[in-house]
Amino acid sequence: MKRIIGLCAVLIFSVGLSGLAKAAEQNKGPEKITIDTNKANKKVVNFPHRKHQELLKGDCKICHHKTKKGETPQSCGECHTKVKDKDPKTKAIGFKKAFHKKCQGCHKKHKEKPELKKCKNCHGRK
Repeated sequence: MKRIIGLCAVLIFSVGLSGLAKAAEQNKGPEKITIDTNKANKKVVNFPHRKHQELLKGDCKICHHKTKKGETPQSCGECHTKVKDKDPKTKAIGFKKAFHKKCQGCHKKHKEKPELKKCKNCHGRK
């Protein structure tokens, strides 16, 4: 009888761990994100989201800086709604400046490739 109870406990524990692992996987967000807010002027950016999550060790606040603990991060375009100008409602800078400042600053700080001074390195990436 003790053996059956022990096996049941192990089974329940394993199912619980499996559920936690699945929940963690679901919170990773998409593998890639297409940033097409400014596609009239530049080619879209196919941003390798999952790769950046791994490099940043899951610290989503580096990019999603307004996300509070326990909240699901919003897309950048939720706050950065204008191309160049500040959004009068959110007071957030335009998305072009936001993306360039955040992306180029991080790549420069970490000396990572691709070099982001050339537009084609991000715009038009497959």
